[in-house]
Amino acid sequence: MGELNEQSKFEIQPVVEQEPFQNLAVQGFFAKWCEINDSITPKIISREAWEQRREEGVLEKTPDQDSKRTLYLPIDLKLWEMVGVVEAVDHDTFKTKPERQNEKRDKLLALGKLFQNSGIYIAQRLDSIEDGKKIAGALAEEFYDYGLSLGTGKKAETTTNLNDIASNSLTPEETQQADRFLAGKNLYASRQARAEKASGSDPAKQDEIYEAERQKTLSQFFGVAQNAFELKQRTENLEQKPAASGLKPWQSNTPIHNAFLEKIERAMIKEVEAPKNELVGSIFRGALPKLISDMREQGWKRGVNSLFEKLGINFSVEQRKIADVLNITQLKTELENIRESKNLDTISAKEREIADKIQKAVGSFPYNKSHGNNPAEIVANQYINCVGASTLGGALMKEAGLDYLVGDVPHHSILFLVTSDGHIEHRDMLDKGLKSNKELTDKMIVGKKKDGSPLAVADIEAFSRDPKPEGLVFDIQEEGPDYLNKIPWIKEVRRQYVTVFEPEYGQQIQILGNTGGALYDLGRYEEAAEFFRQAAALNPKASFIYYLWGDALSALNRHEEAAEAYQIFIDLANRQRGRLSMKIQIKHARDKIARLKSK
Repeated sequence: MGELNEQSKFEIQPVVEQEPFQNLAVQGFFAKWCEINDSITPKIISREAWEQRREEGVLEKTPDQDSKRTLYLPIDLKLWEMVGVVEAVDHDTFKTKPERQNEKRDKLLALGKLFQNSGIYIAQRLDSIEDGKKIAGALAEEFYDYGLSLGTGKKAETTTNLNDIASNSLTPEETQQADRFLAGKNLYASRQARAEKASGSDPAKQDEIYEAERQKTLSQFFGVAQNAFELKQRTENLEQKPAASGLKPWQSNTPIHNAFLEKIERAMIKEVEAPKNELVGSIFRGALPKLISDMREQGWKRGVNSLFEKLGINFSVEQRKIADVLNITQLKTELENIRESKNLDTISAKEREIADKIQKAVGSFPYNKSHGNNPAEIVANQYINCVGASTLGGALMKEAGLDYLVGDVPHHSILFLVTSDGHIEHRDMLDKGLKSNKELTDKMIVGKKKDGSPLAVADIEAFSRDPKPEGLVFDIQEEGPDYLNKIPWIKEVRRQYVTVFEPEYGQQIQILGNTGGALYDLGRYEEAAEFFRQAAALNPKASFIYYLWGDALSALNRHEEAAEAYQIFIDLANRQRGRLSMKIQIKHARDKIARLKSK
């Protein structure tokens, strides 16, 4: 439900006003996403019909199917209306867990408040901006009105004027939140450090200095924006004369400032489109309880049942639910009781014990590379592949109260158990023998933080407590002679990069990518392109998704978009050093761009 990035204009209104379900590809994607998550059937209806339904509820039981629900959506559904839809789906998913019913709704409402406050923040400092003042004012209005729409579920009838926006007051905490949102974590921290150093121990002076830093940053930023747009306009004027450059549309000779602004705009648009991503997430969340409840024990009982079926005998050995076999409820209670002791060693030992039991159970399911990708396939066939194993294993771990991260490595999915004593160990949920389990050490991790210092286990543990959607990337290198045997997914070189994600994000990205690949192999390129688009929207740093997306777009003869996707892949892949296969794929992508340019 989105497009490849356009040139930066700092106009978020077109993004805010989008109506994703007007697009047939989006409708197809959402229907397929609901199908593979096997919990909800979407039905696109007119605005008039939807308004009549809103009183009764947008989600209702599907006749003759206790486990199914029909989700009614208007064809012109807006971003701010998605908050209510997410709320309806989550209320149904967590009907037995009321404490979780409003998690995502509250998150989106808080985001709306942050947009409003950011508009107020900018409007109150317009007088400190010389160049780019009009851009700043327009952005303040758009931020404020969009935040208001998210909070009320309705579009503001008229644009709020800047004077009214600036007349609102912000608490010190709200100002700091807007600071971090607009400046970013690193710039925010560096400004704080400069203000503290310059002010000594005088709090009043520190506030004064920090406010001057705020105004200076805004002035510089919007000044750069104004200059960049003026340069871009001149460039576009030149590009309208073929003899001047001969460049094709996907080739960029824009000034470097524009790349900076595009980065800012991408981050901004990602936040604006949060309701859209949460709607996709709400469908996935609804599938996990069904996955846990409908998976049944494996082993000799499955074999006996298959034999009976082949012999035409109408008899079967009862298979218990995997959650009952593991007694997840009891394991969770035991863990909660042990956590009351505050003894980290004892708690962590129990966490590993529970993770071992889950891994052994999940690893016992039959493996099928092509038919164990998503919840619907897993439940229907009782097969798993690596993504299916991570999804099922992760759902059971979450149900038992364990903390974990999803690990994405080339062509494989794993989990990282995060124990209460701060240790991290990777677990391949396909490995029922637990032989590949290994605890990470600082020596094994190759990576750097933004300040240039080495990445360590403690940083991964900290990420698990405060995960970012883009994930955390690092390499794992050999530590001892048994390393390659312990971690069999390292094949081509003696180190390999891994990206760890917050569980829900990581599992969605992997399922989206796998489904896109399956649709591509079937020749369903339009649907495949939409799945890759969704995966890239969730994780814009996932380089190989852009390569696959480029293939799908190329198959659709959308040459300019395909070339752009390949170029994004190249730019991202160049930062992922040390892998032979990545270098080969970069060459392939360049060759594909050259062929597209010649058409």
